[in-house]
Amino acid sequence: MDSDSVTDVEKLNLDFPPEVVQAIQEILPSDDPFDAPDFNTVEYINSRFPAEQSLHHIDDVLEEMRLRITSTDDQIRTVVRSLTNVDQDGRASLLNAQEAIGELFSRFQDIKERAGESEQRVKEITRDIKQLDTAKRNLTTSITTLNHLQMLVEGVQKLE
Repeated sequence: MDSDSVTDVEKLNLDFPPEVVQAIQEILPSDDPFDAPDFNTVEYINSRFPAEQSLHHIDDVLEEMRLRITSTDDQIRTVVRSLTNVDQDGRASLLNAQEAIGELFSRFQDIKERAGESEQRVKEITRDIKQLDTAKRNLTTSITTLNHLQMLVEGVQKLE
């Protein structure tokens, strides 16, 4: 880790509200002292090296820390890759949804056009029916008038 990245990390303010910390601990419980919200580096180092004689194990501790860092880096890479895959899956799902919406829109347009055509046909049929009703009424009136005329003619013939 170079000094720039240490400075960048120190600039990050990773103090979360207690509710967030509690929620994280409930979801991801951990016995690791590094995960504790009140982690104290001095106490941790003093617990690892309680006496001056324990400093001769410092190389082992450093190697353990390097392994933990490597493991953590691998986990981070795995999570980032999975998030990238999720992002790609999300984009594919979004494109599929947009295509489905477009298809639905075209179907709605088609249905709307068909409904308009059906409405036009119904209007034409209704107009034709009105004409037929008028013709029927005229025909009925004509027949009634002819019947009256025939009765009138017969009545006149009887009178003559």
